[in-house]
Amino acid sequence: MLSLPLGKGRLELDLGGLPLHVLTPRAPTVAQPAGELVRAALSNPTNGPGLTAMARGWRRVTVLVPDVTRKASLPEVLPELLTALFEAGVPPAGVTVLVACGTHPAAPPDALAVLLGTLPKGVGVVQHDARNREALVPAGTLESGLAVRFNRLIMDCDGLVAVSTVQHHYFAGFGGGPKLVFPGASGYKEIQRNHSRVLEFGPPLRRHPGCEPGRLAGNPVAEEIAAAAALRLPDVLLAMVNGDDGRPRWAASGNPADVFAAACQTVRRWFEVEGGPFARMVASAGGHPSDHTLIQAHKALDAACRFLEPGGELLFFADLAGGAGSPAMEVFLADPRPEAILAKLAEDYVQYGHTALRLVEKTGRFRIGLAGSRLEDDLARRLGFEPVGNPGLFLERWYRQDGQTPVGVLSGPPVFPRN
Repeated sequence: MLSLPLGKGRLELDLGGLPLHVLTPRAPTVAQPAGELVRAALSNPTNGPGLTAMARGWRRVTVLVPDVTRKASLPEVLPELLTALFEAGVPPAGVTVLVACGTHPAAPPDALAVLLGTLPKGVGVVQHDARNREALVPAGTLESGLAVRFNRLIMDCDGLVAVSTVQHHYFAGFGGGPKLVFPGASGYKEIQRNHSRVLEFGPPLRRHPGCEPGRLAGNPVAEEIAAAAALRLPDVLLAMVNGDDGRPRWAASGNPADVFAAACQTVRRWFEVEGGPFARMVASAGGHPSDHTLIQAHKALDAACRFLEPGGELLFFADLAGGAGSPAMEVFLADPRPEAILAKLAEDYVQYGHTALRLVEKTGRFRIGLAGSRLEDDLARRLGFEPVGNPGLFLERWYRQDGQTPVGVLSGPPVFPRN
């Protein structure tokens, strides 16, 4: 019996005797409470003074945090960080928590409360809106010619503290770290311009070979993210790496460059594994919030497909209660042929058009059954999925065809092939 995260619950799946090869990260299995882990990281930074010592004299502090699409244990993390600031003499009314939404929609009040937990009276909360010109101020222009704007809250403060989880990103190398600043708290136009670097506009139009998970050098998206974020680096970065249950297993604080580099090394060590290629796989998108939308679930789909042999089959579990995840993606779902998407992107690049392209490229190369999903069957088929109402029947066919071939399983957070 295999237990898979699905939405806000779990699904018990009977594999019927099929041999399994479970792809699991090498993160520590024993979890230290997140608050203790963070307290130790803030008190013993990788370099320089601790947060309390650094924050002495600060009166206006912006605390930059991930949005609801990330698992960052903020209800346990933020009290430790705020305590360190208050001990330095920063008044609660001088602290603003800025949620780095990037181009994601703002969370409704109930979801925001779950994300942040209970905050001390006086601490402000703002969700970044990349399209709100009034909230953006110029930060500088890069050598590439990209004019960068940031939310004024990260420019007009005495101290900027960033809280970030770090994980693989399927085209920007790694998520978190500098991405929290750019694109997390920047303007919409520059985000699209940066993300368009994932494509080489030829002719022919093609994906840039350097835009891969775990790759920063030679990755034009990642390199420009780093250059843009350097226009306003956090004074302190608190970075965490989650284990297979989405809880922090590693944390460090201090200089952003050093902390991010150490986090990336930890992610590589824990989440790059050997296995495959497999003719058949079962994978989960990771449960809520990772499987709430196509945009988020595609990240786990991308990871799983990297372990499949050409023409292989994947039984993929994702709730998808949030549908596509952005109206900007829905435009591309009306005609999701790769050539049609590429034509639209050549005219006007939209980041979620690229997500749609990557998705239909996979359903074109592999047979992918979509199970546990609330996505409309017509849309699923249009995207190239095979809607699966009864996963047991899907697995029975595998057993009848060849019950001895090992089935690759990705039942936790995404892992990636070790190079």
